[in-house]
Amino acid sequence: MWYFCGIFIKKIMSTVSNILSHLFHKLLSILQTAWGWIVAAIIFLIDFFSGHQLIVFLAIAVTLMDAVWGVAVSIHQGRFTLSELLRLTIAKLAVYGCALFVFVGLDKMLDSVLTASCVGGAIVLVEFWSSCASMLILFPNFLFLRIMKKALTGEIASKLHVTEDEVEAILNNNGDHTDSQQS
Repeated sequence: MWYFCGIFIKKIMSTVSNILSHLFHKLLSILQTAWGWIVAAIIFLIDFFSGHQLIVFLAIAVTLMDAVWGVAVSIHQGRFTLSELLRLTIAKLAVYGCALFVFVGLDKMLDSVLTASCVGGAIVLVEFWSSCASMLILFPNFLFLRIMKKALTGEIASKLHVTEDEVEAILNNNGDHTDSQQS
């Protein structure tokens, strides 16, 4: 009986050895291509951010939402610059991604989700604030946005490349800013 167990164990070890050899051979051939490295990096990031998906995806979504509102404001102003917007959005995503990467790593060390959630929440609030300024430029009569008008004046001035006094004049004229742009 021990003889058959020994043969069975040798057979299993041989099969496992062949499987592992084949696995490492395929892994090496996959990592010899650029796409293999890209897929490996994506898998690493998905695994790294597991447990923090909501805040990561929310930060990405709100950043993209701000980009969409920025496009709408640019079209409204008649000076649409896609390359500048794309460069700025990619830069924001890179900065936010690095910040989340560091704080998710810290959370993994501390076995927590608190720090990444706080940083992600700050990112979401900052991008929402910027989106609200764009929304107020386009829809100056919406009550929700008018409540925040005073606080958003500086943000709007930087988006329109005008002074804060001009923003006040634009918003007080119920959004009819064609006269102020022509003068």
